[in-house]
Amino acid sequence: MKIWQKYLLKRLISIFCFLLLSIFTIYVLVDLSINGIRFFHKGMQTLNLMLYYMQQFAMHLDLFLPLTFLLAILKLLFDLNHNLELVALQMAGLSKRKILLPFLAFALTLSALCYANSQWFSPDATLAAQTFKSAHSKHKKKVRRNKCQALALEDGSELIYQKYESTTHELFDVFWIRSPKDIWHMKTLNIGQSVPHASFADHLERKPHFTKTQSFDSRPFPEIPLSEETAPKTFVPFESRPLSTLFREALYASSDIASVRTHLHYKLAIPWLAPLLLLLIAPIATRFSRKQPVFLISALSLFSFLSLKILFDSLLILGENQVIAPWAAMWTPLILLSFYAIQKFRRAENRLF
Repeated sequence: MKIWQKYLLKRLISIFCFLLLSIFTIYVLVDLSINGIRFFHKGMQTLNLMLYYMQQFAMHLDLFLPLTFLLAILKLLFDLNHNLELVALQMAGLSKRKILLPFLAFALTLSALCYANSQWFSPDATLAAQTFKSAHSKHKKKVRRNKCQALALEDGSELIYQKYESTTHELFDVFWIRSPKDIWHMKTLNIGQSVPHASFADHLERKPHFTKTQSFDSRPFPEIPLSEETAPKTFVPFESRPLSTLFREALYASSDIASVRTHLHYKLAIPWLAPLLLLLIAPIATRFSRKQPVFLISALSLFSFLSLKILFDSLLILGENQVIAPWAAMWTPLILLSFYAIQKFRRAENRLF
């Protein structure tokens, strides 16, 4: 690595670390102002609180890193432009593409870090932070009902149930959907025995409307391909699942396939925000001008970043509800913006000033 590349990379890293620490400190102070009373009223230990905020940092890393990188490149490029260092490098025969190579290498490193975080750190941190927050939340009289959960079976049928009690190996409020015309409803289904056994089972068939054709107070279901080995697990939110888990689940059909694939593509696309921001900002921030509107460029950059993040979150909802195909929802805006940024960067590269 050449001296000028080390110089740019060192300045970028120092600015990035300072801004990241500042942003996260503000986040912690704001969160403490909202939840501090709940955290400290039972004698909260400082170590547990520090661990909680480290988990919060891992949860929101895909927001902290691109935002900090955006502010860091704006600061550094404006300084290089103002001090005529950028002009000096170009007069030495270096193109803008070569000058921005250390920035691009750092952006790709941040993308790799986001992928590693999505696989190994963020899933556990999300569950641990939610558990911590629930343990220190105010008790409410209203009891929240669990969400319905689904389990795809080997024969192509599907079980939809309200909750699963692991101690008794029982499913509660169960619908066994064998086909669109053949459904069983059971109050409980015990899968801890060699043969699944149901209580208060009703058989519904479409003729042409759904009609109860059979009813049993107790009935074994040897035809259900379910046992303790294939027992359902506690439902884990999609945003709390590792990349490898989402990829594995996306290969098999289930009632949650749209949500699984949407969150998978979301976690694969979001880490590329850092390189995309570099390509979008560099042509503007490296343009030589005696009266460069620094404040206006910074404000519009922040507004564009927040709009882009809101756009991806909105597309996440549309993908989950099957309004847009998951791959199209996540990758279409990213590809279009990347194509636009590359074309704009090529035109700017041909201009010396």
